[in-house]
Amino acid sequence: MKVMCISDIHGNIECLNRAIERYREENAEKLIILGDFSSYYFSSSDFEVAEILNNMAGAIIAVKGNCDSTQADELFNFSLGYLKTIDINGIKVTLTHGHIYNRNSLPENCGKIFLSGHTHIGMLEQIGERIIANPGSISKPRGGTKKSYIIIDEEKIKLKSLDGELIKSIRIDNEFSFD
Repeated sequence: MKVMCISDIHGNIECLNRAIERYREENAEKLIILGDFSSYYFSSSDFEVAEILNNMAGAIIAVKGNCDSTQADELFNFSLGYLKTIDINGIKVTLTHGHIYNRNSLPENCGKIFLSGHTHIGMLEQIGERIIANPGSISKPRGGTKKSYIIIDEEKIKLKSLDGELIKSIRIDNEFSFD
């Protein structure tokens, strides 16, 4: 299975639509969203984000971010929580936004791949026997990074710019190795 992971939409409809185009171009089967759907303050764009994503609800796996109000639970046709563990191609993957759990404070029973957003800085690294990854932000990148997302397939986890440029990848078949 091939999945795409994004984070920190912050109500930006143009960037969300571009990310969905990339999702289709990548032929991903699932879209993981690591929270912060909303603009920094609840606004009309939040309804537009919900409408776009609710049309894809069956393909979405998501967690809530620190900017997502309690109203977010009512807007979306998919479940939200602050922490989820899923299986991708036989690998345990932990999903969170990053404001509670992060690379320096991993949750109990953390998966072999830990995905979090929140910092708006795309990152992909191996620490011991775990991959720690952050798709960055599709709308408001920080730290000189590009708008970015992550792709996970049977062989690799890739950090890519929203334009599709490969930034970094790590092989995930049996043993991790950098490309």
